[in-house]
Amino acid sequence: MSIALIKSFFTEDGRARSWKRVVVDSATAWILSNFNRRQLRKVFGETEPVYMDFVKAKGLTPVVEELGHDSRLFWLGPRKSERVILYLHGGAFLFGAFISSPYFWTHTRDSIARNGKEVDVAMLNYTLVPDAMFPTQLKQAVLAIHHLVSTGIKPENIQLTGDSAGGVLIHEVISHILHPVPGVPKLDLSAPLGGAYLMSPWSCLKDSSLLRNNLGRGDVVPLSASIYWGSKVLDGVSESGIPYLDGISVPQNWFKGVDKVVKRILISAGDAEILRDAIIKYSKTVEKYHKDVTLFLDEHGVHDDPFILFLVGEPNKGKLTPFVINWLDKGFTA
Repeated sequence: MSIALIKSFFTEDGRARSWKRVVVDSATAWILSNFNRRQLRKVFGETEPVYMDFVKAKGLTPVVEELGHDSRLFWLGPRKSERVILYLHGGAFLFGAFISSPYFWTHTRDSIARNGKEVDVAMLNYTLVPDAMFPTQLKQAVLAIHHLVSTGIKPENIQLTGDSAGGVLIHEVISHILHPVPGVPKLDLSAPLGGAYLMSPWSCLKDSSLLRNNLGRGDVVPLSASIYWGSKVLDGVSESGIPYLDGISVPQNWFKGVDKVVKRILISAGDAEILRDAIIKYSKTVEKYHKDVTLFLDEHGVHDDPFILFLVGEPNKGKLTPFVINWLDKGFTA
């Protein structure tokens, strides 16, 4: 860690981060480089304990809704609004939600409420790999959206959000609506979804030169880890299933009609993360078929940068978080 601190003084990215960020980023990168998937699940845990620790810390009563197929919604507070942010967590499909993610999303919810719009936030607890493989997680996300609609939430008042693998899951949902996956319930909505925000989406699960264009800038996700995780997630997946998981591998015209699926799309990438160029390529592919796609490059940011800022107690640092809040706010009807 001391070496990382010393090196940080000699790079623009390093100088842009506090000493706490440098320590946490380097420690995270070391763990992700040296632990296998089983060890990582023990270290980072699963989503349910993260949720239960959060509600306990906040003095809240857990609100859990069973969806079937071993999936459930964890509500970050009581249900009281007709507007919902449905959060699909990251973790390479191999481990649970990042510990600070509930705090980020409740901060987002409360900030939107101060602007006069009451919003609820629900986290999808889906089955991890290899306990279940694709398309199980897609089926569970579809069940979550079906459930929200069945309780009276209008599609235009649902905004999907997801980081890393959660961004992949949003991609899966959109792809499934356009190209239904056999064995997964169809998602026929009366109107387009209100919005979709993909934070640092894991757009490239395979080894690629795109992952090597931005090395050495202090990202928390090492190249070796990303490739290793991708091999576990793609294990046994047929060629026809690859486009649903690997965003930059989609065929030409894959996203034709996406403007009828979701009203607005926001994609963000840390300018210092290894996935940056893959995310940029993915964003350009989507925007060919949608006029309202925004790409936000987070200066000096690493993978899932806002969550790390919340973890180290620097929630107000950086430009991405207020941009996301404002973008989501505008996506909800008054």
